[in-house]
Amino acid sequence: MAGGRLLILDDDPTVGQILLMSAQASGFEARLCLEVQPFLEALGPWMPTHLAIDLTLPGTTGIAVMRRVAAAGCRARIIICSGAGAAELDAALLEARSLGLPAPGVLAKPFRLAGVRELLADPR
Repeated sequence: MAGGRLLILDDDPTVGQILLMSAQASGFEARLCLEVQPFLEALGPWMPTHLAIDLTLPGTTGIAVMRRVAAAGCRARIIICSGAGAAELDAALLEARSLGLPAPGVLAKPFRLAGVRELLADPR
């Protein structure tokens, strides 16, 4: 889906920039937030079509952020990013879907740029 908007939440600026550039190369507008509050504040005004959320964040978790996204009524597609193991990634994906959030999949760190593009193009 070219022309979408990806809002990224990752406390690692290097990883965030890689996601940002990959999204832009795929025809998306993209914004990077390194902290939770600016990320949540951007949901309504910017109206992203996709969200990339890191599972491990200072002072909170990606799961807690997904719960707040769902409570805010945002239905952007969720891409879960983490260096965690497969079991934790799978559990996070199930949690996102149980919250009613469309989630095409997970992006295990370190990730391939092709993996980012595939998830951005996935209509789920």
